[in-house]
Amino acid sequence: MTGNFIDTYRFKLKRNQKKTWQDGICLITTEFGKVRVFDTLGSKPVILNVPDGPNVIEHHLELITKLSKNYRVICFELPGIGFSYPNSNYDYSFPNASNLIINLMDILEIEKAALAFSCSNGFYAIKAAELFPNRITRLFLSQTPSLHAMNKWTKNAIPTLLKLPIIGQIANMFSEKKFAKIWYKYALPQHTDASKYKKEALHALNNGGCFCLSSLVQGLSKEINSTLKVLEVPATLIWGNKDFTHKDTNKESIMEHLPNCEIIQFDTCGHFPELENTDRYVSLIHERMK
Repeated sequence: MTGNFIDTYRFKLKRNQKKTWQDGICLITTEFGKVRVFDTLGSKPVILNVPDGPNVIEHHLELITKLSKNYRVICFELPGIGFSYPNSNYDYSFPNASNLIINLMDILEIEKAALAFSCSNGFYAIKAAELFPNRITRLFLSQTPSLHAMNKWTKNAIPTLLKLPIIGQIANMFSEKKFAKIWYKYALPQHTDASKYKKEALHALNNGGCFCLSSLVQGLSKEINSTLKVLEVPATLIWGNKDFTHKDTNKESIMEHLPNCEIIQFDTCGHFPELENTDRYVSLIHERMK
C-alpha cells in the first residue's frame, strides 16, 4: 500500500508563490511532475545539484555562484522537496528518480553531467550512474552511507508514524514545518547559527513549498535490498564529522555500493558540508573535475 496519493491530491490544491523566486528559477515539466530548476546556462561542463530537504534552491545560491565560475550548474528540487510537486507517476523509487535525472538532462539537451547529491538523494545519483554510466561523468556525494546504514539511521531518526502508509502522509502534512524548525539543531554543529537555514526552509513551506519526508522514507524502505553498485564512474564522498544525526553512521559503508569511492572528511562540518564550507567543497570539485 502507498500513501503517495495523499500528497498528489493535496498539491493540486496548493499554489506556489513564484513572485518571490529569484530570476532564473523556473518550473520544468517532466514525466514525474513539474520540477523547480535554477540553470546558470552556458557551454561549460555541467554539474547537477539537488538540495537535501527541507533545504531548497535558495540554500544553495552561494554554492551555485561559486561553482558557476567554472561550470554550468543546474540546481533542482527533486519531487517532494520545495516547489517540485510529485505527480502520480513518482514513487520515490530508484528507477523513478534516476529516470527523472535523465529526463531532465534530455529536456535541457545535456549529454553528460556530474552529479552533486547528498544524504538519501545520493542513492538516486548512484542508481543513475549504474543505469546510465555513459551520461554521468562523476559522483560527488555528501553524508551518503550504504543503504543498510541509512536504514539503521532511519529507524533511529525518523518518527515511526511517518513510516506508515497514509497515516504517515497525513501526519507529514501537519509536521513538516515543525521538522524544519528542529532539524537544523541536530544536523549542524553546536554553536552554529541555524537561523538562516530555518528561515529559508520555513519561507518555502509558508509560500507553497513541500517536504514529503514520509513518502520519501517509505519509498526508500522498499529499496533496502536493491542492487546498487557502480565501478566505472569516479566517486567522492564528502563527510561532515560534526553531524550529530550521523554520529553512529559508518561512512565507509558507502564502499558497498561504490568500491572505488574516495572519502574526504570535513572535520568542522555537520550535515551540509557543501554549504558549511563551500570554498573547500568547490575547490575539491574543481580539483577532481580537471
